[in-house]
Amino acid sequence: MSTRAHIAFAILVALGIIGIIVLVRRRHLKAKYSLLWLSVGAVMVIIAAVPGLLDWTAERLGIWYQPTLLILLGLALLLLIVVHFSYELTRSENRTRSLAEQLALLRLEVRQLKKRVEGDEPTSPIDND
Repeated sequence: MSTRAHIAFAILVALGIIGIIVLVRRRHLKAKYSLLWLSVGAVMVIIAAVPGLLDWTAERLGIWYQPTLLILLGLALLLLIVVHFSYELTRSENRTRSLAEQLALLRLEVRQLKKRVEGDEPTSPIDND
């Protein structure tokens, strides 16, 4: 990459990092997710600060066209993000299911207690009303 491209890249990365920090301060983005993006920004700062690093790494890995390495790194990052968000979604679904089950049990208990207070004993432990 040319010097001009490295400067533009560094400016874009700096703006991205500032944007992430602003989103966290406004509470539009959770801190645990911002760490992921800030670490990506740190890697991008290193790539922008060391002009020959991307070319050197591509050469060592046997990649003939150096921008291909950047595309591969981007794809690897997207894969990691998808796996991370799939993990978070699974955790959220499990929590939601558990809370729904607890809510159903609590509603059942409340109905049974209301019937006892009103003097109507339920005939079965499960009330279908």
